Amino acid sequence: MKKAFAFLSTVVLTASLLVHPTSGKAATTFSDVSMYKEEIGYLTDQKIINGYPDGTFKPDQPIKRLQAVQMILREMGISDTNAPNPNFKDVKPGDYGYGDIATAVDLGIISGKQDGTFEPWGTLTRAQMAKILVNAYKLRGIYPYDFKDITPDSWAFEYISPLAANNITTGYGDGTFRPNLPLSRAHFSVFMARLLNSDFKPENEMLADSLLEGLFDLKIQDTDIHPSEPIIYVLDSIENQVVALNYETYEMTAVPLNLPAERMTYRNGKIYVTLLKGQHSSYWWAKDQQGAVAIIDANQMKVEKQFNIDLDPFDIAADGKGHIFVTSGSGQHTSMHSYDEATGEKLGEMGLYERSYMQMHPSLNRIYTIDTNVSPRDMDVFQFDENGKFISTYDSPYHGDYNLATDLTISPDGKYIFNSIGNIFRATMLKDSDMSYVGKLDKAYKTIAFDLEYGEFYTSNDREYITAYDYTTFKPKYQLETYGKPAHMFYQDNKLLILSTMELEGSGVQYVGLETIEFETE
Repeated sequence: MKKAFAFLSTVVLTASLLVHPTSGKAATTFSDVSMYKEEIGYLTDQKIINGYPDGTFKPDQPIKRLQAVQMILREMGISDTNAPNPNFKDVKPGDYGYGDIATAVDLGIISGKQDGTFEPWGTLTRAQMAKILVNAYKLRGIYPYDFKDITPDSWAFEYISPLAANNITTGYGDGTFRPNLPLSRAHFSVFMARLLNSDFKPENEMLADSLLEGLFDLKIQDTDIHPSEPIIYVLDSIENQVVALNYETYEMTAVPLNLPAERMTYRNGKIYVTLLKGQHSSYWWAKDQQGAVAIIDANQMKVEKQFNIDLDPFDIAADGKGHIFVTSGSGQHTSMHSYDEATGEKLGEMGLYERSYMQMHPSLNRIYTIDTNVSPRDMDVFQFDENGKFISTYDSPYHGDYNLATDLTISPDGKYIFNSIGNIFRATMLKDSDMSYVGKLDKAYKTIAFDLEYGEFYTSNDREYITAYDYTTFKPKYQLETYGKPAHMFYQDNKLLILSTMELEGSGVQYVGLETIEFETE
């Protein structure tokens, strides 16, 4: 069985965490505790926080800065690591807690104050605690809703936001977080219990099933993904560039292009981009057409070569064996060309209608195309040999029998062709059954991703949710809420990666949001 588990990746699971019981029931009780009994009992049972000899917990007493550090290290199972001296003015070697403070600094959990002190017995504010927890447990995520008393330019914003995104805090009923309020022992217990055991997390209707991890000022024209590394490639039409976005580190590397780009594809360490030398026109005939193809080294993110072609380029595909395939964007009844990527030499051509989108079959021996500006819309297949030369072509066995949108996606196992109108067709390479109708989804979609290991695929249709389907029956199974409207989706390493269009609350500015949904399996 597989189910969504939105925030699994946001906490570094330590050995001590793994042996915690899953139940929130507490065996420990205190005479002065009426609120948060289970959270406090949970932490005291785990020996993370202690009561007093008189049987009280003193829930309203402020947590001291040193105490918070010691309790986090205790939970992580980390003792004095003989870390280097952090050189705080008020903490010297031999002082009580010196080793814990030095260890926490060495691990990047704390950094002290601007005046060079740590103030170990000072009270800890709610904002300071947010920073410590985010640093200690590597929390990620952006909370897309505002706390009234926290602005994006506040030093604490980058720590409070992931704390809220992971449902560790919901703030107060009046919409504030109260960052400068001293943190009580009770509220520390609530924070820690929610972080360590999701059973303690409250109901929060504002939270989606996804984790919003980043916001980017991009306008996506086309995308692709590296098959094994955490890299999504984006063709950005704002700056006319190809961007490599690392979805683990959020780092972006851009390659500017010297001509307007139309489409791109990734194959075997290279990114192939069609470049325009004119506007697409049904009356730009073949004898006058021109364009170019750029080949980018995806490891170095540099243009490896660029060559001119005698075609107004539209879509592009590559077989990873040194051959590139390009459809024409002009000339009505025009053609697809194949090229040798090393020399730029044209290897062959086949007729098709202008502005046809294409997708390479996983077998890397044929390409499926779909018309975009004729009616009724149709699909074709083009077979080629190991030298990149076309062998044959034929069109679908129907003509106008089924509605089609201007796209096609081939499932990773190569069995089916999905069209966003919701219709599904076979991809068999047997002329009598190739592109034959299989069935229809319950609704249209804008983007689709597949997890065939667990027999699921996911679609979204410009709404703030994703529908999961059974790959065998094509029946819907469940829905997942998102913050933005998914525009492009990928599935990789048990994680659904979503590039969505969204606006932050009250901003009026549209961003590309990177949202993720991680799954657990049983």
